[in-house]
Amino acid sequence: MAFSWIAFWRFFQWSVEFLFVWPFWLVTLALVANLGAVLVRKWPFRQDRWKNEYWLVFASLIFVPITISIGVLAGIDPGKVPRPKSSTLAFWTSNILFFASIALGIYWVWRMKGMRWFTLAVVLLQLWMLMGAEFISGMALSGDWL
Repeated sequence: MAFSWIAFWRFFQWSVEFLFVWPFWLVTLALVANLGAVLVRKWPFRQDRWKNEYWLVFASLIFVPITISIGVLAGIDPGKVPRPKSSTLAFWTSNILFFASIALGIYWVWRMKGMRWFTLAVVLLQLWMLMGAEFISGMALSGDWL
């Protein structure tokens, strides 16, 4: 299947909508409230605390569009009979991206001493957004839509 920007934006929209569907919006609300609380309580972007490499804590955000792109490129049309076989490489790549994001999150929480609450809040929010993308991408890769 060729890459389609229309399918990409549709999958992206669905992955964002995942964050606001009952009961998932409660988790989204809790994670955003946690991030807001840490920003109010301990502003991490002061000159004496923030180092230039700390911006890399946001690097896991790039995994969301990559995961959606995998779903667009290797997605299965559920209307075809017989159904085509799923791409094992696409499943593994998608799962590896998720576990790489977890590993990066653990690294940055460990690395950013003095700002671990902020880092954990950012990492958890990024992982939650990635879970929405994984959910949509996984359905596209398997051809089993809910």
